Amino acid sequence: MKLLTEKQLVFTLAALSAITPLAIDMYLPSITLMSEALHSTEPMVSISISIFFLGLAFGQLFGGPISDAYGRKPVVLFGLGLFCISSFLTLFVSDVYMLWILRFIQAFGGGLATVNVSATVRDFFSGSESARIFSMIGSITILAPLLAPAMGFGLVSLFGKWEAVFLFLGVYAALAILFYNKNFKSPINKEPAKITPIKNYMEVFKSGKPMILIIALVVSGCGFYAILTSASVIYIDYFKLPQSVFILCFSINIISLMAATKINVKLVRKIPPLTLLKFGLFAQIVLSIVMMILHNTTQILFMAPLIALFVGTLGFVFGNALSIILEHFPKTSASANAVIGVLQYGFGAGAGMLANFFHEDGSLFALTCVILLSSVLGTGILIFGMKRGKNLV
Repeated sequence: MKLLTEKQLVFTLAALSAITPLAIDMYLPSITLMSEALHSTEPMVSISISIFFLGLAFGQLFGGPISDAYGRKPVVLFGLGLFCISSFLTLFVSDVYMLWILRFIQAFGGGLATVNVSATVRDFFSGSESARIFSMIGSITILAPLLAPAMGFGLVSLFGKWEAVFLFLGVYAALAILFYNKNFKSPINKEPAKITPIKNYMEVFKSGKPMILIIALVVSGCGFYAILTSASVIYIDYFKLPQSVFILCFSINIISLMAATKINVKLVRKIPPLTLLKFGLFAQIVLSIVMMILHNTTQILFMAPLIALFVGTLGFVFGNALSIILEHFPKTSASANAVIGVLQYGFGAGAGMLANFFHEDGSLFALTCVILLSSVLGTGILIFGMKRGKNLV
C-alpha cells in the first residue's frame, strides 16, 4: 500500500487540523445576527464558544485511547461525520439552547478527528524531524484563523444569513471525509488492541518530566487563549475599532504566528527543539511585561504590535514542545495528545473567562495580568522541572 509523500501528509493533516479554528472563528462576525434570529442575546450566543471548547476537550479525551487501540483512520472518519451532520443540523435551530447542544456535538466530533493529527506525526516521524513537521503543519493551519473571520463576514454579507457559515462548515467536513478516506494510508498494521483509557492516561500523568513539560505548555498557552476570547473586548470595546479594522488586527496576529512558525521550521534543523522552546517562553515574558506596563494606553499602534509579537512566540513553543513530549509516548501518542488538548482547552477557557470577568475597570489590566502570569508560571514550571531530574530530551 503506497504511503503519502511528506508534502501530501502535511497537507492532509493541516486540512484536518484547520477544521476546529474554522468552526471557532468563522461565526464570530455573525454573533449579533444570530442573537437576533434566535431571539436571544449576544452573551448567550457567545457561550457557545466556551461550549465548543468543552466539546473539543471531551472529544479528544475519548478519541485518544480509542485511536491508540483501533488506529487513526476510523476515529478520524467518525469524528468528521459527527462534525458534518451537526453542522448541517445547525441550519435548522430555532433557539440558543439547541445551538449549544449542536455546537457541543460538532466540537466533540472535531475533537475526535483532530486529536489524531499530532499522534499521526508521531507515527511517522521522531526527534527534530517531528518538530519540523509540526511546524510545517502549523504554518498551513494558521491560515484557517487568519482567513476565518473574513470568510465568515463575507458569507454572511453575501447571503444575508448566519446559516451560511454552518453550511460551509458542513460542506468542508464532507469534503475532508472524502479526501482523508481516499488519500490517507496508515503505516501501522496492527490488530485492534484493548481500549485502556485509564491505563493510558495514568501513563501520561505518571510520566514525570514529560508531564511537567505538558503543564508548562498548557500554562504558558493560557495567555494566547485569553487574547483569543477577549479579541472583541480588546479591539472593539476598548480601542473602539470598526469591524473591518478588527478583522485586520486579528489577521496581523495570525501573520505574526505564521512568520515565527516558518522561522522555526528552518531553525529546528540546526538548533535543538528545547532551545527554541526556551527562547519562545522567555520572549513571552518580556513581551507580557511590556504589555502590562502599557495596559492603560489608548494607542492601538502601541498595543497591537505587542499582542502580535506575543502571539508569534507560539511558533517557537507549541510545535517544539509537542515533538519533545510525544517522543516519550510511542504507543499512546493519541492519549498523550488528548491530555494536552483537554488541559489546553480547559485552562484556556478559564483564562479567557477570568480576563473577561475582571474587565470591569475598562482597561486591559486584567487581560495583561493573565498574560503575564501565564508566561511567568509556564516558564518557571519548565525550568523547575528540568532542574528536578533528568533532561527532557
